[in-house]
Amino acid sequence: MRKFIHKILGSLILMGIGNLFAQNAPITEPQLMYTQSNLMGVNLNSFKSWGINYRYGWHKTGKQQSHLEIDFNRIKHPKEVRRQGYSESQSQYSFGRLNALFFLRTSLGQTISITERPYKNAVGLNFVYSMGANVAFLKPVYIDYFYPYDNTPGQGYLVKERYDPEKHTDIYRIFGNSSFTKGLGETQLKLGAFGRAGFQVEWGQYSDEIRCLEAGVTLDLFSQGIPILAHQNNDQLFYGFYVSYNWGNRK
Repeated sequence: MRKFIHKILGSLILMGIGNLFAQNAPITEPQLMYTQSNLMGVNLNSFKSWGINYRYGWHKTGKQQSHLEIDFNRIKHPKEVRRQGYSESQSQYSFGRLNALFFLRTSLGQTISITERPYKNAVGLNFVYSMGANVAFLKPVYIDYFYPYDNTPGQGYLVKERYDPEKHTDIYRIFGNSSFTKGLGETQLKLGAFGRAGFQVEWGQYSDEIRCLEAGVTLDLFSQGIPILAHQNNDQLFYGFYVSYNWGNRK
């Protein structure tokens, strides 16, 4: 995943540089000064998962735009491995996973134009950065665990229990994850800080239309370790890469 994102980031930079030499037909309509923008997006991250985001921007100058951004991302431990449970209707689960982790990031930042879009169907290159707060949601993992009857070998019953690495050591008795809603009321919150920096290749048929690919790095820091997987370090620092596709408009 990280190698793929590195390739995408390099391609975005080369596309923006190539735009400096591109030959496009000039737009004949008068150009407007836009004051705000709205972007929605989806992303893949190097934490083996996905996310969604919204970005509202307002122009400070013609080439510099401030923005407020909110994004929600699923985060997995790099050593997490999905496997099938032992039942007729097999349900996947990650052995050793203590909590399902989600990041809700709120940040302020800027989008700085490196090359503009003065032509119809032109491509522009921007530098993007944001800094702000992060709230980590840790929902405890519940599993369906098999208990045999004392006097009837091979027969037993299932119990929905919060995963305990000291108790649930027999993988052949784990039938899979319980429903995601199980344990939702026990979700814990951890507060932290967040930063992002990346490059964005932007295009659109008209100047008020925005379509863009963005790639960069993210950094999340917490005052306490975040427990995701049993028998692993509870990391306070999360450093990763992302690639996102965004769409929206200017007004």
